[in-house]
Amino acid sequence: MTRGPTISDPALEPDPTRPADPADHPHGDRVQPHWRRLLGDRALLGVGALALLTSLAVVAVNLAHNQGRFVPPLDDVYIHLQYARQIGLGEFLRYQPGAPRTTGASSLLYVLLLGAASVVLPSGLLLYAAVAFGIACFVVTVVLVALLGRELGSRPAGTVAGVLTALCGPLLWGVTSGMEVALVAVLVVAVLLAFVREQPLGHFVVTPALAVPLVLTRPEGLVLVVVVLVGAVVTLVRRRRRPAVGNALLLVLPLLAALAQFGLYRLLTGSAENSGVVAKSWLSRPLGSPWEVVDRVVTTARTALELVGGLTTTTVAGPGVAIVAAIGLAAVASRRRVVAGVLALGLAGVLSAVATLETALWHDGRYLQPFLPVVVLLAVLGVRAIGQAAGDARSGRIVTTGLVAVLGAFALVSAPTWALRQAEQAAGIRESAVSAAQWIKGNTPPDAVVAVNDVGAVAWFSDRRVVDLVGLTTPGFARPALEGSGAMYEQLAHLPPDQRPTYFSIFDETELVPVGDLPKARILGAEPLTSFDLKSPERDAGPFGGICQTAGGCPVISVWRADWSHVGNGDAPDYPVPGRIVDRVDVGDPADEAAHGYGVDRALVGVDDRTEVRNQDAAGRVVVDSGRHVVGGEHFTLRGLTPGRPVTLTARVDAREPVADRNTGAGVVAVAANGRGLGTWEFGTTVPGLPPGAEHSWAQSSFTIPAEAVTAPDLTVTLGPRQPFLAPYPDYRAFSYWAVQ
Repeated sequence: MTRGPTISDPALEPDPTRPADPADHPHGDRVQPHWRRLLGDRALLGVGALALLTSLAVVAVNLAHNQGRFVPPLDDVYIHLQYARQIGLGEFLRYQPGAPRTTGASSLLYVLLLGAASVVLPSGLLLYAAVAFGIACFVVTVVLVALLGRELGSRPAGTVAGVLTALCGPLLWGVTSGMEVALVAVLVVAVLLAFVREQPLGHFVVTPALAVPLVLTRPEGLVLVVVVLVGAVVTLVRRRRRPAVGNALLLVLPLLAALAQFGLYRLLTGSAENSGVVAKSWLSRPLGSPWEVVDRVVTTARTALELVGGLTTTTVAGPGVAIVAAIGLAAVASRRRVVAGVLALGLAGVLSAVATLETALWHDGRYLQPFLPVVVLLAVLGVRAIGQAAGDARSGRIVTTGLVAVLGAFALVSAPTWALRQAEQAAGIRESAVSAAQWIKGNTPPDAVVAVNDVGAVAWFSDRRVVDLVGLTTPGFARPALEGSGAMYEQLAHLPPDQRPTYFSIFDETELVPVGDLPKARILGAEPLTSFDLKSPERDAGPFGGICQTAGGCPVISVWRADWSHVGNGDAPDYPVPGRIVDRVDVGDPADEAAHGYGVDRALVGVDDRTEVRNQDAAGRVVVDSGRHVVGGEHFTLRGLTPGRPVTLTARVDAREPVADRNTGAGVVAVAANGRGLGTWEFGTTVPGLPPGAEHSWAQSSFTIPAEAVTAPDLTVTLGPRQPFLAPYPDYRAFSYWAVQ
């Protein structure tokens, strides 16, 4: 038996000057599959049956862990179900009846499909329909992977790729979760298979047709589609062919579909952005420097590559898969460079796009799961290439068989682990989000408004209006949630009284969103009405790290009655000030900060200046206020002043030394007005009526801006270090400033 051509053999690269010929296709003149032949193909039937068996096994493990009921392993599933139920009722993109339209569902096409199902199915069956749909998509995905493997390698390579895909643990987790993972996966493989089949002929019809639903399913799908379309254009240019008008319009169609989706969002919600992207993207985080953002994105991408590529774990896709897949990509490039370029750039683009999300590795890497079939296929092609380079045919078979056996053994071992992990995570969701939702339904009045940090299960089960503190389904909360508990409190306080929550169902402690600090805002009752303390044993967080609800990081959810009696008490200074208050800068309130041009002038990039909320008993009343941690200085513009009159600037600031018994000058700042230095201000550190050193939240002090510095109704004030550039820096927490004349 002779060896195949080497990887670098240029003779196999098509001549771009030669007209397209049916013989260019790897299968000769058989461009379109013969469906009857495919239906009778035992290998395809076998891998499809294996996919059905493994996915049903995962569902069975979930049922066994949850007393015979299927529970999704994450709360987000219920978000899709809720949007779908509303679509079935004729309320497109409304999370609840009469609510504003929002884009909290991460997949438009998926909720549309579930919405169509909800028209004919009762709500109680919608989750099972979603899981069944995912399993069906998974079976088709595995069959398409086998076909794609035949196109790019050989019939045995396609079969092996299909088998390993059917045994891929994290993909099984995703396709049976009730999320859009399976839909994305089948569309990804279908688009690539269509492109691989149509690329030798230089005529693209099926590819753009399949690309349209992909761009409507996930943002990462749009990234891949753009790369595929570039590959189509490169193919046409290399062949020096001008596409027919109809074919050119087809290539543009996916991009038009994406623009139409953005336009629809903008028209119906006022923003073209998906609220989930806003809430989860590093690009939305107040990190202080573009390089900080780049660092987070690169770090996330590297970690994802290490996990999926088998460089730090073998439980995702086997050991060293990234290296073997790279060899497979090189093997494809030796015969079909454009296809290899599309695969390489497509996967790199998807990885980069996902890495912009802070949640990229949450939910067991569900944003990456739909692309695992492509990674698995490239790894199989890499194994095939290694076998071909091993020497004689017998040695090649031994090497290939051995490497396939290794990958298969790791898949067989890890798949049951992923099934168990999903079942344990589902139990965690059942104990926390689902249980709390059922309690709320039975113990709150029908007109209750419930603020939540996990919006899915509560809205789905409780039939109560919800306020989503994360901002996925309630407009206006996504950015405050990123800014911290102070901004979140201010957003809640600004709601009309009839829209404010009457109950809160939130984690007692969590680092994901700042709801754990809301008790400091005194908007919760003295004691929770009930608490749900998770009893499940400690769970395996998995290679991606578990999310709070399912890995035990936030084991307690409490339900509180809301108390809005203290809202507004912080609008005035704690103690009387001489004169008339003409303006106030409410630090920690993003809207008021924007109105006053407020900003923190960080002395050090990367120092966290997110908002916080505190309360204090002052002058016989409870005062609640938001603020920011300032290391360096700040600036803001006072408005409505009377020129030629002095301004008494009164501050509510916590300027105590970060460490007791030290003197770093943390609470002393240099003051300037419109760039003119006015001296230093030593913030107060004691509260009248309290002994020095007693615990308190802030103190009040004042600084006088002379009349000659007030030359216009607007005055920009800068507070900063007395010694620019060098430490020690001012280090304090600012809450409010009042201008008094």
